[in-house]
Amino acid sequence: MLAAAGCGRRTRSDVVAKVDGRPITRDQLFDVMDQEDNGDAGRRALDALIVRQLVREEAEKRGIKADPKDVQRRIEGMKDYVLAGTGKTFEQWLADSGQTEQDIANRVGMSVITAKLVLTDSDREKYFEANKDRLKDIPHNNESVIYRQIVVTTKGEAEAVRKELETASAGKPVTDEQFAKVAEARSLDPMTRGRGGMRGWWVKGKGDQMGMGAASGDLEKVLFALKAGEISQPVLLKAAPPPAAKGQALPPQPEQWCIVMVDKHISPHQITLAGNEDVIEEWMLSDPRFEAQLQQFFENLRARAKVDVLVPRYRAVGEAYQQRRQLRDQMQTQPPPVMVPEAPAGAPQQLPPGQPGRSPGGGR
Repeated sequence: MLAAAGCGRRTRSDVVAKVDGRPITRDQLFDVMDQEDNGDAGRRALDALIVRQLVREEAEKRGIKADPKDVQRRIEGMKDYVLAGTGKTFEQWLADSGQTEQDIANRVGMSVITAKLVLTDSDREKYFEANKDRLKDIPHNNESVIYRQIVVTTKGEAEAVRKELETASAGKPVTDEQFAKVAEARSLDPMTRGRGGMRGWWVKGKGDQMGMGAASGDLEKVLFALKAGEISQPVLLKAAPPPAAKGQALPPQPEQWCIVMVDKHISPHQITLAGNEDVIEEWMLSDPRFEAQLQQFFENLRARAKVDVLVPRYRAVGEAYQQRRQLRDQMQTQPPPVMVPEAPAGAPQQLPPGQPGRSPGGGR
């Protein structure tokens, strides 16, 4: 919900497309989206923006802020996941998604203060201690690499690919763009070809984090021996199976060879709460025990808010907030219910003085 409201600052008059040279602006696009929406998407987005504002106000009341250094540290970690997941640099990904780094910083900052408002330090520490084993599988807590590959069927093809990359780089380290161009043209792996050959994480001693197929034991040695931007010699990924026994008809299974390149090496560090606070918070707020607590926090903010919606088609949002306030006010003015202890089995039912109840004869 908070992510939906984190679209960031943009100039709505930006040109988003051209048709025969004539521009279509972001204003026009948003107008069409607003006209064609039946109101549901707009109401959800408006509610999310309202909650976002309420979270900010609550944080200001309590003096809670997001440390800019902590926000930047979290963004740096995100950059590695963007690279491993898309094959693009953080800057390329931002441009493709129409965002700025400040947009991301705003969203991360909102996540930080929301977690601070909902989770206690004691909760974090206990959850961290209980989940240390899970943290051992996080790539950033291990010696690992982010790497690309180009897969072909023969060693000769792999050698030709290597020569093509060397020619493109002119003796310098191969760039992501150069490797991606050859991967898209030559690689047989459909899962990585469209991502510039990006395979993702390899955690030392634990293997390929994408979990796609088996790789030879030599691949890990090759990956951790390479420098960033350096390409490997041909590596055998999968050997061709032995010929089928007489009378058996098996489909041909060619061997696979690859050329790999490491984008980045990750050095291991000691597993601490401070170094994994973003992961711990994400896990906690997805845990049913704390997720319910988070939703109750949002609901409490809504119930206290005075919201006036000025656009008729979204007025239902304001009405929902008014109903929440009325219900909250009623609950606060009504006396708390009297809890009647359960009588022992076989004992006559007794009620506190002045409480309505059934008479022994069954009447009121």
